[in-house]
Order: sequence, then structure tokens, then C-alpha cells
Amino acid sequence: MNHENKGSHRVWKGALILTAAALLVKLMSALYRLPYQNFAGDVGFYVYQQVYPFYALAAALGTTGFPIVISKYMAEASGHPTEKAAVARHAGMALLLLCTFFFVGLFFFADFLTAIMGDRHLTGLIRVASAAYLFVPLVALLRGTFQGNEANMLPTALSQIGEQTVRVCFILGVSWYLFVNHGDPYAFGFAATAGSAFAPLVSLAILMLFVPHKKTAVKRLLSLSDHPVRWRWVKKLMISGCLFSVLAVPLLFFQLIDSLTVLRLLEQGQVADARAVKGIYDRAYILTQFGMIAAASLTAAIVPRLSQLAVQRRHHDFRIEAALALKISLAFGTAAAAGLMSISREVNIMLFRNANGTLAFALAALTMLTLSLMLTASGIWESAGKPWMPFLGLIVGACTKTAANFLLIPRFSIVGAALATCTGTLIAAGLNVFYLRRAGLTRAFSWLTLVKLASAIAGMATSVFVWKQVMRRVTEPLASRPAAALCALSAAMVGGVVFVTLIWFFRFLDARDLVRIPFAATLTKRSDHTGREAEASHRSSKL
Repeated sequence: MNHENKGSHRVWKGALILTAAALLVKLMSALYRLPYQNFAGDVGFYVYQQVYPFYALAAALGTTGFPIVISKYMAEASGHPTEKAAVARHAGMALLLLCTFFFVGLFFFADFLTAIMGDRHLTGLIRVASAAYLFVPLVALLRGTFQGNEANMLPTALSQIGEQTVRVCFILGVSWYLFVNHGDPYAFGFAATAGSAFAPLVSLAILMLFVPHKKTAVKRLLSLSDHPVRWRWVKKLMISGCLFSVLAVPLLFFQLIDSLTVLRLLEQGQVADARAVKGIYDRAYILTQFGMIAAASLTAAIVPRLSQLAVQRRHHDFRIEAALALKISLAFGTAAAAGLMSISREVNIMLFRNANGTLAFALAALTMLTLSLMLTASGIWESAGKPWMPFLGLIVGACTKTAANFLLIPRFSIVGAALATCTGTLIAAGLNVFYLRRAGLTRAFSWLTLVKLASAIAGMATSVFVWKQVMRRVTEPLASRPAAALCALSAAMVGGVVFVTLIWFFRFLDARDLVRIPFAATLTKRSDHTGREAEASHRSSKL
């Protein structure tokens, strides 16, 4: 029993380390874009965002998808060194085939892609971005091997943090140099792309430090080269790795569609300086990244627990826990979206120096809700062993986004692009949640629950509106950017406090919900204990 407890503690400790590292990496990824946009300007930001999805896919394959799948198969082969080596060999083959396909496709067909995009100047940057795929096989294989052997998450966590730190420092350092020396927007984009593409070398160096008996490990892997290849394994590993990678970054699909279509469609709509306008539209993705950090945290927290309930066939508890996760995701996703919409103009000026594209910015804020629901629903489907369902929902949403881009952008410019993203993500999230209910994996929300949430959101929005009127008078003597910053930050704090107070007052989370949330349950117990003590004290004073 002791051995079981130790193993369980090791798994949870490893999961905590990996989750903390992933959240830190996501936070750094969202934060560095702010100074980068200020250095590079709207056109420079457009250049980098056009190429970014091609790098981001490589990062997802090497960081999330394949390490998880490899570690799963490694764990199942526990105690069989030969079987583990076979898993590593087949995973390596799957990664080599896949990454070679992406590298060759991007490098040799970069001209074709940039012709679709409508900007031939991006050809060199796409070729640079393709270099990231050269490092993915070895990085993903090492991470998956460490995670599968005794749940050792430290090498993966340190390699992720080290890679992201070097990448961010390089991008910001070179961007500052180019800003001082009046660099070309494409030079900014090239620097950022090169920093992203070659940063995995840092991961590789860190991971190699943790490999014991390097020569022996390589010889053991090569000794299996005479064994027959199980192509069914290779196919299964490839499909599973791709599936988990895509589900971890659902926004990537929509960013890729925008990279391929928006510029061309803006030019068809006779938009002046379409590249700068696309850069203005890309501002919204920075804020969406922040919204996804919270959703990713919730998903990371619920998946282990739900997976455990699924294995134990505790279907009733699974439904309750899944419904609670969706309830929390809905509440805080709605609050984040409504809050950002309320202060979108002020946030736009604070972060990007002007109010250009504020309407598109405000509409794009709605994706903080839809993407939160998508990530949470994906976590529930994965826990139930059905990862294909959220993938199919994502495909339908991406197709809707593509069609909506062609319909809306020529008429409404970047406002149409933002509406298309909202529509696509809403359909994907809606399909996920609807079929979760149909599959019996969660419970439906009552109308009273939705009314409570709507009332809390209305109260929050009203308080933010009133606060903004007051702050406009107070900040009138200040310059526009400091005034906007003071107004936005204070309004966000006021709105947050009001929202949390109202959902607590309206009992949006009832007693059964609070019992299942460790921190809230502790507070509730303390509150009840204090109340009982006060009541006992009152009775004794009467006596």
C-alpha cells in the first residue's frame, strides 16, 4: 500500500511541476508580444503573426502531443526495457515521417503558400520557420521518455522554461536593437521567426543533460533496428500525437486560416494598407492568449480527476465533476469576455498606443468565452477516452470560420474577421457541449443558474460603466495612454470584485459545488465553524 501511495504522490507531483511550467511558458508567450508589437509596429506585428502558426504547430507537436502519447505507451510497458525501447523506436519513426513531411512542405512550397497569402516577402520567413520541425523528433522523444519513466517531469519542465526564456529574450533584444536602428518590418519578423525556430536547440541541450549513460541508451535503441517495424504502431502513434497536439492549441486552426485568407480579402475590399490593418486585427490574439491561460489551468486540473473517475466507472460522479468544470469555465469565460468588451477601448490604447480596431478588438474578446468552453469540453472528452469528438467539432468550427471570412471580410474588414472567429469558435464550443450532454457525460444547466450568471454579468458591466465615467473626469489632465491605463486597470479590478461578490451572493456555485472545490470547501468549513463558535458564544453570554 505504501508503494502505491508513493507512486500516486510521484505522479501528482510530476503533474503539478509540468502544469506550472506550461502555465509559465504560456504567460511568457502572451506577455512578450506586447513590447514586441510596440517595437515592431502594426506591420511588423502582422509579419510575425502571418508566420507564427507554422512555428506554433511544431511547438505543439514537440511540447504537448507526442510527449503525452509516448509517455502513455512507456508507462504501459513499465518493467519491460525491450518493449520501452520498441515504443521509443516506433515513436521516433512516426515523428521523423511527420516532421520531414512538414519541413519539406513548408521549405519547398513556401512560394506557393505566400502566393495564397498575398505577400511574397514572407517566403524566406516561412522557410526559416520550417527549421523548427528539424528539432521536434528528438525533443519530443526525450520528453516523452522522461515522462513515461517514473513520471519524471523535471527535464520536460526545465527544457520548456529554458527554451521559452531564451526565445523571448532573443526576440525582445533583437527587436529593441532594430527599433533603435529603424529596422524594416520584415527584419522584425525575420528576427522573431529565427528566434522561435532555433530556440528548441536550448531544449535539446537541457534534455541531454538528464540522459544517463548516453552511449548505452543510443546502442540499445539501435540494437532494435533489425526487428520488424510494426507500421500499425507507427500509424497509431502518429494519429494520437497529432490529435493531442491540435486539441491543446485550438486557436491555432483559426490563426492559420487568418494567415492564409485575411490579407487577400482585405485587399479585395479595397482596404488601404492592408498589412497594417491585419496587424491591428492580430492585436486581439494577444488578449485571447491570456484568456486561454486560465482555461488551460482548469483543464489541467480536471483531466486527472475525471480520468480516474472514468477508469473506476463512477459515471454519476464523472457527470457532476464535468458539469462543475463547465460551470466554472462558463462563469469566468463570460466574465473575462464581458469585462474586456467593457474596457476594450482603454485596453487598446494602454497596450498599443491608439484605439485603432477597437470594435474588432471588442468582438474578438468573445472568443475568451468560446475557447474556454472548447478547452474544458476537450478535457472532458479526453478523460472519457473520446478525443475524436472535440477534434470533429474543431474541424466544423474551422470550416465555418473560413466560409465566414470570405463572406464578411470584403464588406466589414477586420470587424468581419473578428465576427467570423467568434462564429467559428462558438459553433465548435456549442457542438462539444451539446454532444457531451447527449453522451451523458455531463448535466444540463438549469435556467436559474443562467439567470444568476446573467445578473452577475449585468451588475459587473454596470459597475464598470459607472467607474469609467468617474475615472474619465479624474484622469482628464493626463496624457491619453496613462489615462487609459489607469482607467482600464482600475475598472478591471472593480469589475472583478463586483463579479466575484455577486456570484457568491447569488449562490451561483451551490453547496454541492463548493464541497468539490478544495479551496472553496476549506473557506466554507471555516465560515461554518466561525459561525457556530459565534452562536455558541452568544448563547453562553445570555446564560
